[in-house]
Amino acid sequence: MGLFSPARDPQDPRQLQIAVHELGHAWAWKEGGFRILEILHTGDSGEVTTNRKQRGWDEEIAWEYCIGCWGGFEAEDRWMRTFGHGRAHRGDSAHDIGNFKHVARGLESKLSEGKARSIARTRVGKHWSQILRQAPLLVRDGRISI
Repeated sequence: MGLFSPARDPQDPRQLQIAVHELGHAWAWKEGGFRILEILHTGDSGEVTTNRKQRGWDEEIAWEYCIGCWGGFEAEDRWMRTFGHGRAHRGDSAHDIGNFKHVARGLESKLSEGKARSIARTRVGKHWSQILRQAPLLVRDGRISI
């Protein structure tokens, strides 16, 4: 945890929201063929480390990376709607959306935001029960692997 990060609380809705977001990325990327090396939660942020750099970069990997960029937003949005917290905000995912736009621009086979989000939403849905079960563990332990 960072110096000013909140204490981990698996019942804190904001921390669960962050954990669900990171797990959404992880499951979307895993479905796309990436190996998930680590999922981190610091209390007020998180990140997923994959084997993307080890795999190199080609059209298929870039396509799957773009889909995974939306996995976090789609998982967060579903969680927020399910538990009565409204909807996810694009501003909270600005970094992910920026990564999507940057990489998608270079794809030969164009991938629209709508298509990437739809695929990510399907992947998140496939693993929804796992995401819900893993989110409090990720908050409590600060890291998890899938």
